[in-house]
Amino acid sequence: MKWLLVCALCLLTVSQVRSFYVTRIVNGTDAKLGEIPFQVSLRDLSSGKSRHFCGGSVLNENYVVTAAHCVYGQNDEDSKKMRVEVGSIYLDKPYQTHKVEKVIVHKGFNPFKSLKNDVALIKVTKPFVFSARVQPVPLPELHTKILANSKATVSGWGGRGGEIQGLPNTLQKATIRIADQAYCKKVMIQEHEEIFPTQICANDPTMRKGQCNGDSGGPLMVNGKLTGIVSWSIKDPYCASTTYPGVYTRVPEFVDWILEHAK
Repeated sequence: MKWLLVCALCLLTVSQVRSFYVTRIVNGTDAKLGEIPFQVSLRDLSSGKSRHFCGGSVLNENYVVTAAHCVYGQNDEDSKKMRVEVGSIYLDKPYQTHKVEKVIVHKGFNPFKSLKNDVALIKVTKPFVFSARVQPVPLPELHTKILANSKATVSGWGGRGGEIQGLPNTLQKATIRIADQAYCKKVMIQEHEEIFPTQICANDPTMRKGQCNGDSGGPLMVNGKLTGIVSWSIKDPYCASTTYPGVYTRVPEFVDWILEHAK
């Protein structure tokens, strides 16, 4: 399924590439105000309206960390039509809205080959104002090992999957588990997909719960640290498969890159 989507990108414009890869939270619960103070909503203003298209995490006063596929191909004009919203759990009640100064995509990212190195930074024009509702996300140590079956939390404003249409207005969160890496590789190979050491997999093997359309770029937290960035998944036919774990960028392998470029 994902291989077909990547090939279809060849026919899309830059703005369409961004919308093609969005993913969402399935079977989540409402987050409380201030519970996930680093959660970001990326907004596209190109249609004349403020449209949520991806998530992200506040990194420091000036930067957001997100998935590269959310902002791949952005030029200066595209950036002018993007906004970063923080501090609210509601899509229709913005708290802090920031313009974008520049976008930094990992140079090793190429969506036409794979979604490896799916990480990017967004610099805002004015610093975030920190409060109980807006805080930077804690980063893990470089090369931190993440044990299979560790409890993880994924969050975002993506849709709920199945027959439920549209995006939730309230930020959703879901508790899932880190999947065994060998198992994830095995089931993905069956679908002709490769899992790299710089990726991590997570799902709930007992029920559909986790990422789907609209959550790309958002955080996967383990032990209070940003462990993953929502990247991609396989639908069978819906999101949040119990067989195929969702795939995330493994943040501990990119800590040096993130800190170097977010100065």
